[in-house]
Amino acid sequence: MRKLIVSAITMAILGSCGQDKAAVEQAEKEVFVIHDEVMPKIGQLMEYKEALSKEITSLDSLLKIKSIDSLQKRKEEALALSSSLQDADKGMMDWMHDYNGDSLKTLSGDEALKAMNAEKAKIGAVRDKMLESMGKTAQLLKK
Repeated sequence: MRKLIVSAITMAILGSCGQDKAAVEQAEKEVFVIHDEVMPKIGQLMEYKEALSKEITSLDSLLKIKSIDSLQKRKEEALALSSSLQDADKGMMDWMHDYNGDSLKTLSGDEALKAMNAEKAKIGAVRDKMLESMGKTAQLLKK
């Protein structure tokens, strides 16, 4: 009877470890789905930064000729977007630098799952910042 109880407990522990491992692996896949969605957009982000830089230079030249409120407002908007793009780029670079999937091996299943959920939230925020700033920049440059 005692062997049966010990075997049942062992099986339950091993079964939950397998479930924990599968949950952690799934969470890690979800993290990289987000990363892989936005990482290819870094090139476009850099192009937008360059386009905004040229726009700001052009607006500066125009504002030296004649100070017009609409030009000043556009310049301020371009500067804000340039800063937003820079923050988004830095967010991605920081996340990639700080991410350490190898550390999951040293954590228990529950801790590893919590860590992956935290990483998912971080990379999700990076994605949101990138897409928002890129969308607003595209709109400004179309004007």
